[in-house]
Amino acid sequence: MRKVIFSIPITLDGYIEGPNRELNWVIADDELHDFYTKLLKNADLILYGRVTYELMLNYWPTATSDSTIPGSMVRFANTLNPMSKVVFSRTLKNVGWNTKVVEALNPGEILKMKSEEGRDILLGGGASIAQVFMKYKLIDELQLVIQPVAIGRGKPLFNGMHDMFKLNLIWSQPFRSGAIALCYLLNGGVESHS
Repeated sequence: MRKVIFSIPITLDGYIEGPNRELNWVIADDELHDFYTKLLKNADLILYGRVTYELMLNYWPTATSDSTIPGSMVRFANTLNPMSKVVFSRTLKNVGWNTKVVEALNPGEILKMKSEEGRDILLGGGASIAQVFMKYKLIDELQLVIQPVAIGRGKPLFNGMHDMFKLNLIWSQPFRSGAIALCYLLNGGVESHS
């Protein structure tokens, strides 16, 4: 069975973006880009919410035309761009970038995707889509890249959740920047053997 993995940078105090959607606190160095490139290489599908999809679409398809970006970002773009993508949106109609638009999230369809042959499925998005996936127990692994910063306010990942989620730590990876990736299984998710 394929795994659904949600991975996101997060502050030490639990925020995934600042109060005005700022992400300037993320240490987006070579090590972080290489971490996410490796994650992409173990997957063959990315599911996006509309906001994150448009954010990614505005930069990554043409990123490699910028000769000033570091090699780690080129590797990330070259891995991300050809991948199959699904965006959940009621407003987007005609999209490119190897993307299929799905108007509404159907948990049964996600379970069907998980049962199909293939590599991991990545969930790209913010707190709203992650909470829906967690509510329906569709996420197998939660990979939090905790940044060595506290911002005091912003958008928390787990705000408004009513259910408790049992997390089992299966690995951790420190970064030279002081960040640390923590990988948890959610509610008995499918464990990775990679």
